[in-house]
Amino acid sequence: MALAVVFALLLALGSALLGRGRRTAPLAGLLELVAVSSPTFWIGLVLISVFGFGLGWFPVVATVGFGALLLPAATPAIPVAGIISQVLRQGLDDAAALPFVDTVRARGASHTRLVVRHTLRHAAASSITLTGYMVGSLLGGSVLVETVFARPGLGRVALNAIVDRDVPVVLGIIVLAAVAFSVINLLVDLVADRIDPRLETEQAYA
Repeated sequence: MALAVVFALLLALGSALLGRGRRTAPLAGLLELVAVSSPTFWIGLVLISVFGFGLGWFPVVATVGFGALLLPAATPAIPVAGIISQVLRQGLDDAAALPFVDTVRARGASHTRLVVRHTLRHAAASSITLTGYMVGSLLGGSVLVETVFARPGLGRVALNAIVDRDVPVVLGIIVLAAVAFSVINLLVDLVADRIDPRLETEQAYA
């Protein structure tokens, strides 16, 4: 799941940055719409067909090695990346309209430095917070991903326990997922406060 989160953030960041231009914005919006609208199992089947059987870049049924993790991690990351990219791109556009941008440009900062050091920090807080909430979607989608790729994991254990009506195992997995979700969102809130100091200021006045 950690690799899926990393993939989602990288895909969202790349799509948001490339989609800010007038020429690339429609294409980025279309890709985000397709990513959000596509079912997880369909994305997994497409990735297997193209990169597994077609190009042969990644193993299809292997369970050992880093390469065997890439397609299962990318499958749930693509829909999540589409949502995060939309929020991040809107945040970058809003941050670019703030008065401090003119001040930074007047100091001679390049466009890359302006985006990376300033506007991205303002836009990243909401995207990181959204990422914490989307972890729940990744946890729920693990059942489909592990079924499509025939990988052993907690999702398949939960599915088998539900089919077998093994209540203690189901309850244990639910509690474990709830604890993981809570801890991850706590860490996300701490990271968001560090990235955007305005959040700490608002909390202090509150």
